[in-house]
Parts: sequence; C-alpha cells; structure tokens
Amino acid sequence: MKNLCKTYKKFKKSTRIVQNSLVKITQKCYYTYVNECWLGVVPPRNQTRRVYRFMKKTIKKLTAVGLTLTSVMGLVACGNNNASNGTKETVDWASVEKPEHFTVMVDGTVPTLEEWGEKFDEQLKSLTGLDFEITRPDHNSYYDAVANSMLDASAMPDVIILSSDYLALYASQGLLWDMTDAWNNSATKSSGRLISDAEKIMKANYVRGVDGEKALYGFVPARGNGCVTYVKEAWATQAGYSKADLTSKQLSYDEFYTMLKKMKEARGIDYVISAPGFYSKEAPYTNYLPEFYQNAQFTFYYDQSKGEYVDGFSQKEMKDALQRIQNAVNDGIINKETSTKSTQTARNDFKSSDPKTESGVFTYWSGQWAETLRGYLKTAGLDDSIIPLLPIKELGSYAERLAPSWCITSHAAETGKAEGIFKYFIDTMLDGGDIQTLWEYGPKGYYYEEQADGSFKFLGKKTNPKTLYAKAHLDCNLVLANFVSGKDPGKAEQPENVTSCSDMFFEHSTLVDSPAMTEEVGKLVGDINTERYTVIDNVARGEWTVDQGMQEYTKTVGSKVDAALKSLNTQFAGKN
Repeated sequence: MKNLCKTYKKFKKSTRIVQNSLVKITQKCYYTYVNECWLGVVPPRNQTRRVYRFMKKTIKKLTAVGLTLTSVMGLVACGNNNASNGTKETVDWASVEKPEHFTVMVDGTVPTLEEWGEKFDEQLKSLTGLDFEITRPDHNSYYDAVANSMLDASAMPDVIILSSDYLALYASQGLLWDMTDAWNNSATKSSGRLISDAEKIMKANYVRGVDGEKALYGFVPARGNGCVTYVKEAWATQAGYSKADLTSKQLSYDEFYTMLKKMKEARGIDYVISAPGFYSKEAPYTNYLPEFYQNAQFTFYYDQSKGEYVDGFSQKEMKDALQRIQNAVNDGIINKETSTKSTQTARNDFKSSDPKTESGVFTYWSGQWAETLRGYLKTAGLDDSIIPLLPIKELGSYAERLAPSWCITSHAAETGKAEGIFKYFIDTMLDGGDIQTLWEYGPKGYYYEEQADGSFKFLGKKTNPKTLYAKAHLDCNLVLANFVSGKDPGKAEQPENVTSCSDMFFEHSTLVDSPAMTEEVGKLVGDINTERYTVIDNVARGEWTVDQGMQEYTKTVGSKVDAALKSLNTQFAGKN
C-alpha cells in the first residue's frame, strides 16, 4: 500500500495527463456508475454515452503509460489523504490554522434561503470568522446533487451532509476524509459536556473505508431520532380505548390490530393507516410500518449467531411481515395506495376530515413532530390530541436511526483544508455557547428574540407567520453536548409533548447498525433494492402472494444477492 501511495505521488508530479486521468476516471466514471446503480439514480442517456466514450478514451491513455484500471483504483485509494491505512500522518492539532475559503453542501435540515438561510450564514461567519460558501440543493433531490458533485474534483464540495447509507458508500470509495484522529483530539470530546450516550452514538457511525477497516468518516452533532406511531385520541376514544390504555402498557400485535379494526368500524372510513410508502428508501427501511415489519430485516446484516452476513429480505421474518401488510391492506387497515404516497401526502391524510382519505394512525418522527402534527390538526379544525404509542411487544423497541453525518471530502484533504475545517467549523458546532445556539435555534432576530431574563421568544416563520420556529438544524432534545452554562437557552420553551415524546422514544428504542459496503455490493445493491421495492409493493397490493414475490426476487436478483453476500463475507469475515 505504501509503495502504491508513493507511486501515485510520483505520477502526480511527473505528468499532468495522468493526474487528470486518475481524477476523471474515478470520479466521472467509476463512482458515477456505483453511485447511480446503488442509489437508483439513472443518468440521462446522452450523459451515460459521454462518460462511456470518455472512459474508453482515457483508459487508452493510461494503458499507454502502463496503468490498468485496477492499479488506478489502488492509487486513488491511496491518494485520498488519510482515507486508508498506511497514509495517516500525525497531526499537531494545536498548530492547525483556520482554512481559507471552503464550500459546503447541505440538505433542507439547515435553514433554507426561504427561511432566513442567508441570515444564518451571515451570523455563522461572524461567530466563527470563517470564509465559506453554502450551497442548498432542493431537499428532495439533494442526493442527486451530491452524486453529481462527485463527478468532478473541481465541483466537489469540501463539506457535505450524508445519511448513513451514503456515508458508507462514499467512505468505501475513498471520497471522504478519515476524521477519527480529529475527533479523538477534538475540543468537543474533551469538553466534559457530552451526553452519556455520545460516544456510543459516535462509534455506531464508524464505517469501513477503502482498506476495509472501520473509522469515523462523519461527525454527528446530534442523535438520529426515529419514528413512533401516533394515534388520534378522538379515534381511540370512539373505539373504546382511553389514553391511559395506550400509554401504560405495550400492546401485542393482536391487540394493536384489534384496535385498528375497531377504529375503522367506529369511524366508517376507508382505511386507518396512511404511510409515506410501504417502506423507506433509507435505513431503517421498515420504520414507517414498524408494527407490521417487527423484527424483519430489509437488507444485508451481520448475524451474530452465524458469524456472517445474511440477506434479511429472504428470511422468514420478512415473509411474515409481508403477509401481515397484505392482510392489513385487504382488511382496509392500510391504504392500498400507500406505494404512491409521499411524506407530504401521508401527512395530509392525517389532517384530513374526508372519510375517503383521512387516517387516524400515522408513524412518523418523534419529538418535534409530536407538536407539528398536533398543530396540523388544530389548524384543520380537528381535535389535536395525539398519543405516541409504546412499541408493541413483538417489535420490542423502535429503531433509532444513525444520524446524518457532517463529512469532509477527499477534495478538502487533497487541498490541505481538512484539518482546519474540522477544528474551526465542524468541532465548533457543539461549542456550548453562541455557535451551538445558532445551530440549534437559528439566526437571532429572525428565528427568536432573547428576552431580558434570557428566555427565548420564538418568532413566526418567514413562509408561514402563524407557525413559530422551534429549532434550526439541531434539535435540543437530540444534541450530543450540553451548554457550558449547563442550561440550554431554548429548551424551556419546548412544548411538554415534544419532550415527553422524545423521552419515551429513547427509553424504548435501539440504535441500528451501520451499513456494510464493498465495491461489489455498491455495484449490485441498487438492482437488489429495486427488486425488493417491487416485491413489497406487489405483495402489499395483493398482486402477488408472498411466495410469488420471493420467487420473483430469487429469479431476478438471486445471483446478485449471492455475489453481494460473498463479497461481504470474504472481505469482512471476523471484522464485525
């Protein structure tokens, strides 16, 4: 590995053609293929043809200087700063200086331009003294924008936000900077202000780099949260259930299903549950219908008892789950059109009063959403009391997802900015003072006003003045570090139901495992997941039986599943 790294550096110095070719092949061809296959993004045909022609042409150039594609991939893996073992260098963190101008790409969880995003940027620059530019792609197409930005080193941002799936993918490709040492030497870790679960949560986000070893490639300033099942209290009452009945004990699946049938009968409605799809397209994939999936696993996971990776989708637990979902659709419990529902349309169903579209049970994010959903109902003129259910007995606990990570790219590492970005941008998010306040509550004077006694008065949203701001990027109920003063300045203003819902969720939730990724899995898992989605949708709607669905799954992608498992178990045997 060290020799390969040295070779790479020599090529970098000796010929510009080779340098450019390395970058363009890996980032414009190979990664495009892997990303888009895995993520289910199909590029325009003309783009695909252009990339293919370019790849052919460039390979010929590289062949002329004695390089194969395999050697190119090895060189690039070495060239990504400390993305792999053998290239890590000891850093004197005390002497690291502020970076020059750098770029950041964020999703819709950071204040948008429509919600005073430019004021957020201004105040963050003022507090940190940093020179940066934030780009904000549309939230719904954010990962398309991320994938496109990775096609060209000149377009690659220095900092990006990535969900756990994408974190694993890009780390395995050597496109992210290993920040393990940075975190271990960070002011945040040594501050004494971290919550008790902080290190466990950070460790859970370790993923494998190009060397197959786990490391920290993304910083999580808050825990990931997860979904709970909300029930309209008015509907429960009509069905003969009190709030105490639903909050004092965990129902069994049969008891839960009986309640749903009684709700349907009492309300005279078309269905009881609306969900944004029969599955989620990111981990944990089963969190929108947890009572029906129970302990079923959507994708590959490490089976401790077998000591190897297995395909959760083909196991009995998933077959049983699909049968429960199909039965619920047939019984008019789950909306048959769930496969066409977005998060917005599913939320609209929850606040509807039309018997053909309204729903009374909705599984969605805990904490702040407990109040947001209540607000939707109140605005619609409906009874706004909702009950977050304890997880049913068979489920055991809700799934706490791995939080989206703040990642530093290989581009920042290659340009010498990575260490400074971490120290002065990433690490300051949880400074326990003004910077953390900005990340939690948004720009002062626009999201809130500070009262004489130090309390916060939240202001109406720019796009909807009747609705008050409650947070910016970080949720005070999820953040991993306390304030220096010991008091979060805005937490006292949080509605009681938000706090109680968060407390219940974390008392009854389990942190999910980080996904495993190899080059081979990256190539195959897009097709595999697409077939998984197809099976679930067709079985749920009653177009296939469970057995037919599993037969189609095996016939269509069985060989790819076998190849993916072989790759995982060969590369990561004994490394879980």
